[in-house]
Amino acid sequence: MTLSINCKDVGDPVCTHTMYGETEEELMENAKKHGIEVHGYTEESFEEEMAKNLENFRKVIKTT
Repeated sequence: MTLSINCKDVGDPVCTHTMYGETEEELMENAKKHGIEVHGYTEESFEEEMAKNLENFRKVIKTT
């Protein structure tokens, strides 16, 4: 089972990048890497954002 999430689904109006992971933890790490490399988050600011929006993030995870 592969989990995925698209940037657009979590609120970015322009970015359509999709991140993947075999577990929620791997998916979160890939999302953090993308957020830092592409959207200018720091590790700390990404962690803060995830803490505030974790449930919304989980609602849009897709399973394949």
